[in-house]
Amino acid sequence: MVIPLALIAFFTPHCAHAIGGRDTAPPPAAPSETKFAQPSDTKLDNGLRIIVVERPALPLIAAQVVVTRGAEADPMDLAGTASMTAALLTKGTESMSAPQIAQAIESLGGDISSGAGWDASSASLIIKSDKIDPAFAILADVVLHPTFKDEELDRARKQRLDGLRVAMEQPGAVAGYVTARATFGAGEYGHASGGTIESVQKLHRDDLVNFYKTNYRPDKATLIMVGAVNLEQAKALAEKFLGAWKPEKNSTQSASDTAAEWKPRNVVVDMPQAGQAAVAVAKPAIKRDTPDYYSGLVANAALGSGFASRLNSEIRIKRGLSYGASSSLDARRDTGPFSASAQTKNESAAEVAKLLMSELKRLVDEPVKGEELKSRQAMLTGNYARSLETNEGWAEKLAGLVTLQLPLEKLNQFIPKVNAVTSEDVTAFAKKYFSTPSLIVAGQASAFLDALKKDFPDVQVIAQKDLDLNSPTLVKAGAPAAK
Repeated sequence: MVIPLALIAFFTPHCAHAIGGRDTAPPPAAPSETKFAQPSDTKLDNGLRIIVVERPALPLIAAQVVVTRGAEADPMDLAGTASMTAALLTKGTESMSAPQIAQAIESLGGDISSGAGWDASSASLIIKSDKIDPAFAILADVVLHPTFKDEELDRARKQRLDGLRVAMEQPGAVAGYVTARATFGAGEYGHASGGTIESVQKLHRDDLVNFYKTNYRPDKATLIMVGAVNLEQAKALAEKFLGAWKPEKNSTQSASDTAAEWKPRNVVVDMPQAGQAAVAVAKPAIKRDTPDYYSGLVANAALGSGFASRLNSEIRIKRGLSYGASSSLDARRDTGPFSASAQTKNESAAEVAKLLMSELKRLVDEPVKGEELKSRQAMLTGNYARSLETNEGWAEKLAGLVTLQLPLEKLNQFIPKVNAVTSEDVTAFAKKYFSTPSLIVAGQASAFLDALKKDFPDVQVIAQKDLDLNSPTLVKAGAPAAK
């Protein structure tokens, strides 16, 4: 078909304007007041807390049993204990094997899972409301009566070791592991939460049983139910299936704070066969209950959260040095980490390291204000509101509050608190928490080390074969000292 020249002349400027307009995001809308449903809660005589959010529009229920002990409670030389214990909850009980559990839940049209984070472990269920009784019986069974069979542990160990061996050849994964050690050393958050090759090989059934008996207690646990259910129904279910749950051992809560004793440490892991380099900066930052938490969220969003963040704009969009640069502020029950990272060509690792540091400084020198501030706030509040569109999202948000020992009222405080953050708040947070981080680079050192030392002369170089993630020093015993 031949298009008349007159039509081409008419459409061309309009199309050009439309295409060009895609490069400029529309300004964010004015903040609107949002109120979420208020959860209700109660307790059983054994100390189990119950939290319910009624959302009757859909006949679905999301349930979680959350225990406020996670990888931070791993024994010193057994990284991955909490993670493996939680993973095996659904892999066999005193009355059901792993296949039987999976088949029973599948026949009910539901889904069951379990796992552990840094500060909590949990078992979760999604089910239609008319199937809640038989499904909840299975959820309670995996929480109360896991058997941690040797054959299931062996299977899980092999899978995890395969994953770890692959990860240890990837610069991004190696940099992530090293970042934790460089940030927290021998502290509760310094080890690999999923374990290392050496620690996973050492895990035995007795280790999991001991962790379970010590940490899975009703007085340290919360049942969360969201959906077509009310508090009375939830309490009846809990009493029926979890009421006999009794603590077996005393549990002590760790309370170390590594931030006060922390010093920056610049580390290069030399991976001669690496096709790329992973570059990260990191340091201890804040606890979740810190008053300037919301200022930190906005500061991090401006720095490296989202496509329009400063790091991504500078490193990816302007210079094409990476497919993406980002940052994170992981506020935990104890002091959590701040980090920023990018993966790049080995030859440009030194340039990216310098850019990461300069963008941290620019966050103070060139304040986040005006439309930039509004857009970062809009991104945070929009993501938060969307996360509460599903029952599972509600359960996850409530589990986070329970884990971090925060009041349920925090649910409705998030959006107004974020919108109240000022440009001065962001600058003050960045100045206080983002300065003088550690630098971690994993990659082919011969391609970037000389250039890197011009800006980071005190960098320590650890050969890949000498790297020991189980040690706060990061160096294997008997290996040459880091250069």
